[in-house]
Amino acid sequence: MSVPAPRFVNIDVLQRIKPPGSMARNAYENDYSTWAPLQHWATSNGIAVLGLHHTKKGGAEDPLEALSGSNGLSACADTTLVLDSDQNGKTLYVRGRDVEEKKTALLFAGGIWTILGEASDVRRSDQRNQIVAVLTDHGEPMSPAEIAAATGKSGVNVRQLLLKMAKASEVYKAGKGRYWLEPSNPHNSDNTDNDKD
Repeated sequence: MSVPAPRFVNIDVLQRIKPPGSMARNAYENDYSTWAPLQHWATSNGIAVLGLHHTKKGGAEDPLEALSGSNGLSACADTTLVLDSDQNGKTLYVRGRDVEEKKTALLFAGGIWTILGEASDVRRSDQRNQIVAVLTDHGEPMSPAEIAAATGKSGVNVRQLLLKMAKASEVYKAGKGRYWLEPSNPHNSDNTDNDKD
C-alpha cells in the first residue's frame, strides 16, 4: 500500500530488508553501512522510520546492547528502544541522541500495555520504599541508626540495604555516615563531608 505523503514507515523486521554484508568489512561496518543510508533518507525526507529487530538469545548486561548483531545498528539509529522481560517484569529501555535515557516498567494484560512508572520506583522493594519515604518525610540526610529507628527495622539490615541502595543510586552518601536522596546534601552546598565516610 502506498500513500502520497508518508510520515511514518514501519519495517517489520529489519532483517528482511538487510542486504548481504561485505567480506571486506567487519560486522559493525556492515551493519552501519547498511542502515546509515536509511537513517539519512528518513532525516532528509522528514519521515519517521521504525525498524523492529530481535535481541540476542542470551541477552546482555546492558539491555540496550542486547540487539542481535553488532552495535552498528544502535550506533546508526537516532533512538533505540528495547522491550525486555525478566523475573522483575517487562521493562522498556530508551536511549537516543535527542531523548533522555529512560527505563519504564510496563504491564501487558488483556491485550493492553500499561505504563506502571519509572522502573526503579516500581521495582523497589517495600523496605527500600520505606527508607525513601522516611528520608523524604525527614527532609534531610539521616544516619542508618536514625533510619532504623524510624522504620522499626534492624540496624544491621538497614545498613546492608543502604549499601545496596547506594550502589543502585537510589540513595547517596551525604557525609558523616548519613544518606540522602540526591547526590549532594541539601543543607550543605559545598558538600565537603562527602569523602569522610
